[in-house]
Amino acid sequence: MNRGIIKIDFSANALIERKLVENLLEINSYTQQHGLVVTESIAKEIVEARQTALKYNDRVDFSSDTTARLVKAFSQSYYITQDTFSEIIGEIIELFYFIKNEIEDALSDDDLISEMLIIFNETCFGAIEVMQSKGLEKIIRKYRFGDTKIWDDYEKMREVFGVDDVWHDYESLEDKLKYGENWRE
Repeated sequence: MNRGIIKIDFSANALIERKLVENLLEINSYTQQHGLVVTESIAKEIVEARQTALKYNDRVDFSSDTTARLVKAFSQSYYITQDTFSEIIGEIIELFYFIKNEIEDALSDDDLISEMLIIFNETCFGAIEVMQSKGLEKIIRKYRFGDTKIWDDYEKMREVFGVDDVWHDYESLEDKLKYGENWRE
């Protein structure tokens, strides 16, 4: 019998996870300025998403502040609400590590975070699905191949078809292509 014995997990992974949760809780004063609260459960969800992303992308990251910097940066986005906070941040973390692999660390963490935030807000208009496909493609093509053509094509589509937001008006754009200029009449 092992009465009174308490098992304590001193593994490096558990220590890093605890430090990450603490770091995320510490930036709460910053995220609250943008209407987002990092609760302990949200912090744990974000840390779990980070662990999954690292494992999925075969990466190791001993830094505890990359995740906090991602959360701080994306908490500024008008497209993230308290209800979508941990889910979107989890997706962003997964994309972050995927992109780091694909561009072979050609960008520093801070530069990649900035690039991702700009694309998320200004090109994808907060649509994580678009970020996962077109935003991801843009960054990879830009830094791996020096190719920005894909966005030039979308800019031309906006000009030609008068669509303010290609992503949100996809059906309208498709109908314009199929039925011509006066398709709604």
